[in-house]
Amino acid sequence: MKNIYKEYFAFMKKAKSVYISSVDENTKPEISYSPCVVDDEKNVYILVSDLSKRTSSLVQGRNVSLMFIEPEDQCEDLYVRIRLIFECSTKQIERKTEKWNEQIPVFLDKFGDIINILKSLRDFKMFCFSPVSGSYVKGFGKAYTIEGGALDQISHVNFSTNQKM
Repeated sequence: MKNIYKEYFAFMKKAKSVYISSVDENTKPEISYSPCVVDDEKNVYILVSDLSKRTSSLVQGRNVSLMFIEPEDQCEDLYVRIRLIFECSTKQIERKTEKWNEQIPVFLDKFGDIINILKSLRDFKMFCFSPVSGSYVKGFGKAYTIEGGALDQISHVNFSTNQKM
C-alpha cells in the first residue's frame, strides 16, 4: 500500500485546484472550487475573497470535504475518473504570520503574478485544510480508505462486502 500512498500524495500535490464542500450557518450544503497549494504534511491552502459565498463558514472553522479529481480531458472514462476525497478541519491563516509568509511564495511559484494582486486585496483570506481521513479511487475495484495521523494507513475496499481488506 506504500505505492498507493505515494501515488495519491503525488496526485494531490500536482493538482492546481480543489473542490470544496461545506455547509452554511443553516446547514445548507455549498460546493465550490479554488486554486490550491499542498504542503508536505498534506495541508491544503487556498486564498479566497470575503465576497465568496462560502467564506463565512470557513471563517467559523467549519469542517469541509475536499475533492481532487482527474480532469475530464485526461481520463479514459468519465465513470472512473481518479479522485481523492478528504474530510478536513479548517483554520484561517492570519496575514503577517509565519505560515502566511511561508505559503505566499508557494502560491506565487504555482500561479504567478495574480497572487501579488490577491494578497494586496484586504478581502482575501488564506485558509488551511488539514485532512483527517479520506478515500482514493483510481478505477473500478480500486478504492482505498486513507486513515491515521500521517494519512498513511491505506486499506483496499472490497465492494462485494463493503469492508476494508
